[in-house]
Amino acid sequence: MKQNIEICSGCIARSTESRAESAVESRKLFLAEVQEALKVRRPDVEWNLSTVSCMRLCPENRLSIVVLNRMGMTRGSTVESIVDDILIRIDRP
Repeated sequence: MKQNIEICSGCIARSTESRAESAVESRKLFLAEVQEALKVRRPDVEWNLSTVSCMRLCPENRLSIVVLNRMGMTRGSTVESIVDDILIRIDRP
């Protein structure tokens, strides 16, 4: 099964400022970490992560995500919390 996930690039930029020298590098590292964690937790799914701009003023330490074509908000900004929120939405559509 293939699953497309979109994460807001603005939210990522605010949450990952210290991961790398540039915002682009930080975003790439963050998406790679999320994708790897998803693969570990659900190896049966082919994960396709991309970024979009949600154009919202999101609360601090939360990210806008699109799962199953529905936009929502994560409960946290750590890789673990984002993966949990994605899997909850996948498992209970």
